[in-house]
Amino acid sequence: MVKIRPLEPRDFAQTLPLLLEMKHVHDDEEALEARFTEFCSSELHGLLSAELEGVLVGYAPVQDYGPHLRAGNHYRTVRLHDLFVLEPYRKRGVGKALLEGVQDWCRARPIRYLEWQAGSEALGFYERLGYKGEPCPQPDFPYFEVDFSLE
Repeated sequence: MVKIRPLEPRDFAQTLPLLLEMKHVHDDEEALEARFTEFCSSELHGLLSAELEGVLVGYAPVQDYGPHLRAGNHYRTVRLHDLFVLEPYRKRGVGKALLEGVQDWCRARPIRYLEWQAGSEALGFYERLGYKGEPCPQPDFPYFEVDFSLE
């Protein structure tokens, strides 16, 4: 069974290989660990992990943009930055559990929208879960949105 939980600063060493596998890490390890630690304690960031049999096999970082100046929490939005699962653990429910964990994280706050973009390699995953991406200015990365006010 997949266990979803918030990452903690002590999880950095286990998370680092996943971050590197995801690619596009531009800072050195020290700067990355400092940011990881900061995000773990931030009210506006969520770092979720997926574990199978005690092994960290996936992660999902989200960012709450906070209240809107004019509308307060009415249009409050969270951005899913990554949803990553190590290759050997894909198609075993890990990604679905992570996305459900992200949505639960949003529901525990005054969030209206969850948004993300996905590359072509992930489109089938989201479509199997019933999501349909919309065109956006980056045509290779369709836009997805969950409106929690419709629940």
